[in-house]
Amino acid sequence: MPRVIVAAILLTALLSCAKKKPAEVDTASVPTTAFYYWQTSLGAFDWNDSLAQTMNIRKVYCRFFDVDWSEAAHAPVPVSPLHHYLYDRLWKPKTALVPVVFITNETFKKLHRDSVKMLARNVHRMVMAKITTLTMDTVSVRDYHYYLEEGTEKSYRVTSKRFDEQHVYDSIYQAKLSTIREIQFDCDWTTSTKDKYFSFLTEVKKLFAQQTVTSTIRLYQYKYPQLAGVPPVKRGMLMCYNAGDIRDSKTVNSIFNKKEIMSYLDAGTYPVALDYALPVFSWALLYRNGELKSILSNGELQETHKRHLFRQNKTHYTVTEDFVYGDDNNSLLVRSGDDIRIEEPDLAAVNEVAAWLGEHKNNPEAILSLYQLNNHDLQKHATEIQTLFRSF
Repeated sequence: MPRVIVAAILLTALLSCAKKKPAEVDTASVPTTAFYYWQTSLGAFDWNDSLAQTMNIRKVYCRFFDVDWSEAAHAPVPVSPLHHYLYDRLWKPKTALVPVVFITNETFKKLHRDSVKMLARNVHRMVMAKITTLTMDTVSVRDYHYYLEEGTEKSYRVTSKRFDEQHVYDSIYQAKLSTIREIQFDCDWTTSTKDKYFSFLTEVKKLFAQQTVTSTIRLYQYKYPQLAGVPPVKRGMLMCYNAGDIRDSKTVNSIFNKKEIMSYLDAGTYPVALDYALPVFSWALLYRNGELKSILSNGELQETHKRHLFRQNKTHYTVTEDFVYGDDNNSLLVRSGDDIRIEEPDLAAVNEVAAWLGEHKNNPEAILSLYQLNNHDLQKHATEIQTLFRSF
């Protein structure tokens, strides 16, 4: 089939998709299997893994970047942006992508009220730039180079084909953009920062007019809405984990304690339609002289540095010799004598909470999302993960 006919068919299909304005809530396509992806690179997970394929992942809440306050710049700055050179392996027709931006509470503590609009514009600009960059790799460049290499073509014909290639690219971009129906913001706001964070949400809702803006909601924000306030969004994600204090080296499990989690969930009704997030991850907490030094990947620690650890009991290790954790600019020197506590949730207890949430959800279209997607925990808990979704 001639190239121009193929391009025309593709262009017609894409343009028909791009003209459709995304619905706020598409009840016919509410996903049943959703995960958070909180890595710094899309290449950190094998998206073509057979086990991942059998999970039939329908929605991915993907962290695009963080925003933190810089004392040097005396302004908010983006931190740890997502590396995306393998993006084409993630964006599949049945997988909805939700960009997530985490903003530290410290940012809103120090941000002047008059600068909220500027922060909203800067975040919007960076999210859209990230989306643009992500979609570039999905455009076939092969034909573009084919046009350039045809030495017999006259210059005006090459220019024309370049224009056609750009037209196809623009259409693909618009079609991809139309599939992004939600943008989520994650912030551990407090009573003192709620007004500025809520103002920020109001501003970004204007900028992301084609998407639904949602916000994460922590357990204490859910239990005490009179104090914490209610974010100006139509839908939120209740994060049903991390209720413990990781800074305390004597904490048994800061990720998930069913009794403590339920003490928040029994609080009553909430005025925003909710989705729910539960944990299926593990981590390693590094303490030095009783103080939290860093949060490490349990999978990487066990696979790469186990020889440097002495096991005290099921969850506690002592570092026996110095080693460097990580292999990039953010590597960390772990010292001999440091203490490491491994934490992971009791998935049987998590499953009980999932079943309870399924019966008491305040939104009939609510979805369950699991935090967070990684090869180590997916391989280890595949059966339990599938049970969690069924229980909800």
